[in-house]
Amino acid sequence: MLPSEADAIEREKWLSAGSEITTMLLQGSPEEDVLEHIVTVARDIADAETAGLVLPGLRGELVMEIVHGWNAHELLGLVMPREGLSWTALRTGKAKIIPSLAKARNLSHPEMRKFGPALYAPMGTTEKPVGVLVLLRKVGEESFITKDLERASSFADQAALALVLSEARQAQDLSKLVEERERIARDLHDLAIQQLFATGMQLEVVRRRAARGLDKAGLIAILDEALDNVDNSVREIRSIVHSLRDPDAATGIVERLRRESALARTGLGFAPSLVISLDGQDLGALDEAEDTIDSMISKSLSDDILAVVREGLANSARHAQAQSVAVRVSFHSSPAPGEPGRVDIEVEDDGIGLKDVSGRKSGTWNLAARARQHGGAYALDNSPTGRGALLTWTAPISGVQAISPTTVP
Repeated sequence: MLPSEADAIEREKWLSAGSEITTMLLQGSPEEDVLEHIVTVARDIADAETAGLVLPGLRGELVMEIVHGWNAHELLGLVMPREGLSWTALRTGKAKIIPSLAKARNLSHPEMRKFGPALYAPMGTTEKPVGVLVLLRKVGEESFITKDLERASSFADQAALALVLSEARQAQDLSKLVEERERIARDLHDLAIQQLFATGMQLEVVRRRAARGLDKAGLIAILDEALDNVDNSVREIRSIVHSLRDPDAATGIVERLRRESALARTGLGFAPSLVISLDGQDLGALDEAEDTIDSMISKSLSDDILAVVREGLANSARHAQAQSVAVRVSFHSSPAPGEPGRVDIEVEDDGIGLKDVSGRKSGTWNLAARARQHGGAYALDNSPTGRGALLTWTAPISGVQAISPTTVP
């Protein structure tokens, strides 16, 4: 193959990769899957040993969140120094080639010195940065050249634009959806609730008039029951109005976890086990435990608990090659007034574990962020049983009063 033909094929690969990113986003693929795809295709096309995405963290830091390739496990989670190459690329909006990281001065992370040639390509603009695409080759391998810089930069820009446009489109769709739900809520309030309220007032008048007559006890009892029914209808419709604003508001965390576990069967090929407990007792022994748990946790924590379990099951399905997966969600009420409760999540499989699986941890970067948001902790390691992997996630539950493990109020 002539050099010009090889060059044309490579250029076409970069263009096609950019189009794939746009297509994935338009089809509604999860953003995490898109970011993983960006890293995978960039590493392949650029003939790099390792590729990673440096993304902004919750506290304004830049973190190596997604990595694929050689030595990926050592790079995952590295926080980039403020004066380092990633921050420079993001601030200036300019890509940069480093002939050899092994020979670079003032390199903060020794893990990066194991690499030779490097290419840093910012994604986005200085006004709206998305992240930095990092391509790495081993020591002694051929350095990146200007052509690589231009094409990787163009690909990073295209991917960033697609992500930004997708975010804007999702925000617009969400805005329209919220507007429609608010319209339905207004209609229900203005029509159904007001009408029922008026009916209740009419029935109240009938009850008072009937009470002035002789021996009208039966009629009064019927009307009292009717009034109770009207009150119940009003409360039910108000609940519907509330759930229109938040589809999951009427569904407790326990039921949502059970649904998520059932849905995971498709990806795993089998049903995972799910054990939910409150203060050391499985829910089967506590009749009112589901309501108690819902009263303990906030909406944001409830959403994050569901997201953690979902990602843990998806991670096992993608990487573990497991025959079984066990999910354990334990809620602990406050041991004393003023002290927080706690939720502990474990997702354990009997698969191949983390050894030599560079992408196993990279897809769970968002779980660490969710834990940090609540002041909790997250880890993904090999299972202590010696087989498979164990994901652990914990977060405090604020403002929870002590609840007896044997008596649920």
